[in-house]
Amino acid sequence: MNLSHRFRKDTDNGLVAGICAGIARGLRVERKWVRIVALVLLLVATLPTAIIYIVAAVILPPKSRWLD
Repeated sequence: MNLSHRFRKDTDNGLVAGICAGIARGLRVERKWVRIVALVLLLVATLPTAIIYIVAAVILPPKSRWLD
């Protein structure tokens, strides 16, 4: 599985834009751990984390049902 198919927005399991759920799916870890890390990063480095999240929400393609 190459990188372009590995990281995609998972809007079915996501809370806001599906970024954390997509990262968790790509890394094969539980969504809650990625969300906890994202929350800690948001509290520590608010602006950079918010910018990265917004950019990822715009750039990452949605999860395709054919790639499962």
